[in-house]
Amino acid sequence: MDVESLKQLIREDYNVIDANETISKVIPMLEKWEEKSAILVEEDGKIIGVVRERDLIRGCVMVNPHETKVKNFVVRTGILSLDNLTPEKVARRFVEDSTPFVIIRLNGRHGVIYVDDFLKLAKPELESVKVREIMNPEVITVRDHDTVAKALATMRNNGVDRVVVVDDTNRVVGIVTGKDIVDRVLAPRKKARLGDVSGEKERTLSIMVESIMSYPVITAEKNDSVAKIIDLMTENDISSVVITAKDNVPEGIVIKKDILETFIRKAIPAEFEIQLIIKDVELDEFELSRIRDDLENFMNKFKDYFGESVLFVYLKRHKEFYRGLPLIHVRLKLSSDKGTYVAVGEGWGAEYALHATLRKLEREILKEKELLTDKKMIRRFYEDVFPDFTSTAA
Repeated sequence: MDVESLKQLIREDYNVIDANETISKVIPMLEKWEEKSAILVEEDGKIIGVVRERDLIRGCVMVNPHETKVKNFVVRTGILSLDNLTPEKVARRFVEDSTPFVIIRLNGRHGVIYVDDFLKLAKPELESVKVREIMNPEVITVRDHDTVAKALATMRNNGVDRVVVVDDTNRVVGIVTGKDIVDRVLAPRKKARLGDVSGEKERTLSIMVESIMSYPVITAEKNDSVAKIIDLMTENDISSVVITAKDNVPEGIVIKKDILETFIRKAIPAEFEIQLIIKDVELDEFELSRIRDDLENFMNKFKDYFGESVLFVYLKRHKEFYRGLPLIHVRLKLSSDKGTYVAVGEGWGAEYALHATLRKLEREILKEKELLTDKKMIRRFYEDVFPDFTSTAA
């Protein structure tokens, strides 16, 4: 991907709203989302970030949209300069900001690059990458007869915004996102409380997941190319693809962030790299230095095994506090030529939460290393006993 092709993706079709406006002023703009219209937030004449569809929808349900200001839902993003624009920097902004578009500073104005446009441009570089190399093998699932409340709790406990729905035989039958729950349960309930006859009073969090899930689910197989996943996402206007075996049992899931992380790893080959993404977590220089040291020590421990690899570290603060320490959610994703490893955890305070999750990730890696060692030992045993033995299992 060259810079000139990247510049061709920049659009200027966006809306700007003042940070002190109320959410109710933004609601009409939601209708334009199907046209990929971005909303930038301005304060004192300066662009400070963006507002996302999912945040606005939840905000309209949880608070009074006529009194709550837009500034409460701003995602304070980085803004890239046109002069030093590179594909790697754009990909990093998508990953770090978790927004569907990246802001570019032009001469006296702004432009945006949308994630789907970027993925289409990146597709040729990912033709040779297989889904099994980037997918998250830990699929978070709920049963079709589970309650919506359980689905919501499962999302919160695992730090995800969607769950795959399976039947009693563990076959994929649907998918539920946080947005589905807001749109199909919480928003209708609020309308009903306000006297809107269109509100669905009978829809509560105790209803079954199958009544609000999306189906059929767009799926792929682990030996498909990442380029195919990009096509499925852009053609079907979806942000995730479930990876299934032949019998429709889930084996993994791929979201857009997985593809962007892979693009970053391929664009800047290194012995190992650490990407630390922090959301709403306050760390002083000493704490940040200790965390970075811990992460580097962890990567050094396995560098001979993994070779070139990237560790993506996501820290996010929850609202709960205990003895002055915030509850921190941690998601670790180690992407390497040996495979992808994911661990999720949480704890009181950033350092404790990180250490607990690193231990989880280490256990996953050690299990895999032991499995590979066992396979090699078995192969050597058979080759010693039966010289003519050949195998493709190791």
